[in-house]
Order: sequence, then C-alpha cells, then structure tokens
Amino acid sequence: MRFGFVSSGFCALVFVSFGTAQAFGQECPRESSTGPSIPSRARSLEGQLIFHNDIRGWFELRLDRPQCGNNSIQLVPFKEKGNALEEFRGCRIRSTGTIDFSPTGYYSANVFQDVAKVESIGKCMMQPPFPDYSGAKPDKHVRAYTVDMHIDYRPGDHPVEFQVESAGRKLKPWQAYASYLLTGGYVLYGNCAEGFVVDTVFGTPAARPTHFDEPRTPDDMAAFDPESAAAAGKTDLRLGYTCIRDQHQKQ
Repeated sequence: MRFGFVSSGFCALVFVSFGTAQAFGQECPRESSTGPSIPSRARSLEGQLIFHNDIRGWFELRLDRPQCGNNSIQLVPFKEKGNALEEFRGCRIRSTGTIDFSPTGYYSANVFQDVAKVESIGKCMMQPPFPDYSGAKPDKHVRAYTVDMHIDYRPGDHPVEFQVESAGRKLKPWQAYASYLLTGGYVLYGNCAEGFVVDTVFGTPAARPTHFDEPRTPDDMAAFDPESAAAAGKTDLRLGYTCIRDQHQKQ
C-alpha cells in the first residue's frame, strides 16, 4: 500500500523561505492543500506501549502527556528493523521518529509515528517476539483443505481464530495454509497458501461471503463484508472457504 509520507528533509527544503523554525521541521504534522500531509520533524514520545491483538494487530503508544491533540498514537516500525516493539509491549517506552496523519483506513489510529528507535524507560519485563511463520509451508501431500474463521467483530481486541482441516485432520500451523487482509474499506479477504486456489466460499450470510474473482483462478480470494453484518446486528461471524491445488501450476 502507498503511504503519504514526506521526509523531514524535504519539509525543510520546501519551507526554508519561511524562517529557521519551519526549516528544521515542526513539532506536529500539518495538512497540505496541494498534496500529502506534512509530517513533523523526528521527535521522541514517551508512554506505555500496548499491543492490540485484534483483527489487524497494531501497536499503540498511550502517551504520558497529550501530543499534537492526541492522547495516544499508533506506532509503525517502517524504519525500526528489529523486534523492539514486540519485546517492549506492556512497558513504558521512548519512541523516536516523525509523526504524520494516518493516510488510509488501513491504520487503526488517526495519527502515527514512523518509528526509527525504541528504548524502554525504567524497569521492563521483556516479552518474547511474535512467532515467525514466514517459512511455514503446506504439507506436500495435502491436496485440498477447509479454512474456518471465527471473527468476533465487536469493538475491542478480538483476534481472528483459525481452524484448518483436511479430510478431518487438523493442519498446523494455520499460517502455512491461510492468510487474510482487512482493507481500509473494511472488506475482509481470505487467501489460500501458495500453490492453492479458492474453490468455495461460505459463512454468515449477513457478511456476504463471495468470490473476489473467478473461482479456482490465482487472482481469486474469499471476500466478506463484516461491516454490513455488524450493521445488521451480527458480530459473531463464522466465515470460511475451501482451497484446492492449482492444477495449472507445476507441482
């Protein structure tokens, strides 16, 4: 996805004629009438780091003092390459980076910080980093399987619960067989593993289960509309799809 980010160095060049203070960047982001918003200069913020284990999963810095009109801010580790946010969750931290308005609905807060550095403040009980499933692959003997998703769409932290089965056998880890995306427009897409295609789509009717593209083609995904379901009073959603081997792909 494309982010409306402009570096503080560019900001300085644009506003150099307006005086020294503006040339070195402002404390808070500003809207622009001619393009993307203008981020702040890099600055440090302090507060409690909270991980929201919800359908998107995101980090919130609950600020010690309001900054730029906000009591909290989303932290996005574009520049911070380690696992510091994962390991410091629950601790008081100091994060450093530019601040900008969230450009799309993919974000969970109105303002975010592009984190370049994170450090704990005071005593901190380090947490283990999240499991890495990037290398997980499906069992080569599996030809077809079913993905069941349980989604609690009420406000709050409710992670998506997955169950993947083939011929009555549970397949683990589920991340080797399925993935999902909640778009900025709150459309939920479900995907099969590489080498598989979506065959059928099913689930809570109010969530409008359907295909994104032609079934059993590489561009297809399982598509759901949880917002419409919630508007109809349905927030306990059971959604799913089946995956089969892509017959057009070399085995």
